[in-house]
Amino acid sequence: MTWVRLGKIMTEQIDIEKIIEAAKAGGEVLKKYFGQTLEVIAKTKAADFKTKADIESEAAILAVLDKNFPTFNIYSEEAGEIKKNSECTFYIDPLDGTNNFVLGIPNFSVSIGLVKNNEILAGVIYSPVVENLCHAIKGQGAFCGGEKLFVSKETNIENATVCHNCGYDGYHEHTVNAFDKLYSKKAKRFMSNWSPTFDFCMLALGRVESIINNNSELYDFTAGKLIAKEAGAMVTDFNGLPESSELNRQFVISCTNEINKEVLEAIK
Repeated sequence: MTWVRLGKIMTEQIDIEKIIEAAKAGGEVLKKYFGQTLEVIAKTKAADFKTKADIESEAAILAVLDKNFPTFNIYSEEAGEIKKNSECTFYIDPLDGTNNFVLGIPNFSVSIGLVKNNEILAGVIYSPVVENLCHAIKGQGAFCGGEKLFVSKETNIENATVCHNCGYDGYHEHTVNAFDKLYSKKAKRFMSNWSPTFDFCMLALGRVESIINNNSELYDFTAGKLIAKEAGAMVTDFNGLPESSELNRQFVISCTNEINKEVLEAIK
């Protein structure tokens, strides 16, 4: 069990192992259903849908969190907002990468981020098929399988892999323009993996160099943003300025200043 200190304010106790337990509970549900043909339940548009795997994973996660953090607010993709008049909120995606999941692609994750006001305190991302679990507590580094994580030291855009994430309302022109400009800079690869949370783990693991986040949902990036930052990633808003809030939804996060500058130029 760990204390997190922000400035001179001591926050609530964070038991990261209980958050990990919740993520794994959701992951067990996803493993059970992965590979099956499931009914697709439409939400806002064709690309936005859920299955009973999403719903049951969420229920398993909430059961663990409600037991161990009964006073914390919840904001989860399927259940929505559950207010408990707390300064702390869990942002939960019980199945990030539902489209991959339905197609039988094992690139999907459970994501749980803990936020106090506008500061991200803790994050856990669990990819159950590949058994990849990354976690971080603010100010204490990021870890995967007990090993401390560090971003790549790459400074040359020609050796960089850049990921692009956007919400369902994100405009495709932004993606296409960024794609074209990055390839004009001879970036090694430009990817959209349909699972933003896993991209942040890849950045923290030193396997990709930058992520463009264009208005993806809070539950899609709170955990991953902290994990990447705790692994040494630097982040700016789309104007190249320090963020005024960690909950800013338009940002570039990269392994080095040099890569971040090149990516920022590509999205202007």
